[in-house]
Amino acid sequence: MPTRNGGCLCGAVRYECSGEPQFALQCHCRDCQRQSGAPHVAAVRMPAADFRITQGTPRRYIARSDAGNEITRVFCSDCGTPLYVQVSTRPDIVGLRVCTFDDPSWFRPDANIFVKSAQPWDHLDPAIPQFATYPAGKSY
Repeated sequence: MPTRNGGCLCGAVRYECSGEPQFALQCHCRDCQRQSGAPHVAAVRMPAADFRITQGTPRRYIARSDAGNEITRVFCSDCGTPLYVQVSTRPDIVGLRVCTFDDPSWFRPDANIFVKSAQPWDHLDPAIPQFATYPAGKSY
């Protein structure tokens, strides 16, 4: 099991996680677009038990999804880097922002999700499956 390290832009918050992603995705929902300032977010769903903050204390912002679930978005309070999300219905999983890993080059998306909100100028790879919302069978 590989251990991967990451953190925010300014280095105030650092984390580590082990194991393999349960799901690798590119999310096109409007909340991810607004939080990141980008047309989509590359993320991996990892077991919360295999994740820990090793330095610093990140801030949290809680919002509701379209489905009514609480989504906690965790970020560095110094530089604003979005680090991960947790959904109230799945506290056993963290959704880590791939580009916060020290080496994100290993990322390979399984799917593009919430493409109903994809920006028309963000060209999606047709080889990657696309889902209008969250794919059935991926309980998160």
